Amino acid sequence: MKAIPLLISLTCVVLLQGCSLLEKNQNVHWGNGPCPAPAKSDIEKGHLLIQDGKTLKCQLKPYVSNMDCQGITDKTGADGLVCQNGLGQSILFIFDEKGVLQKHGDI
Repeated sequence: MKAIPLLISLTCVVLLQGCSLLEKNQNVHWGNGPCPAPAKSDIEKGHLLIQDGKTLKCQLKPYVSNMDCQGITDKTGADGLVCQNGLGQSILFIFDEKGVLQKHGDI
């Protein structure tokens, strides 16, 4: 009789663990080829300084790795990302055709 609740608990743990194994941001195209490392001046206290006109889309990947992101394209063809953290806060990133960040901000 005690085996059934234990089996149910173990099944739930395995299912929940499977959720964490799924890679986030699966539909985001981060760019082709290697990503150049940011300059040392672009890192502060171990975090990337996000700068319009300088930061590359591929350099943001580690920054948003714990967020759910969706790649977007508007009617003008602008490439972007909408990301949301676990608290429900959202941020928008817009890039040019070379993957350079043009504008970002909270939404």
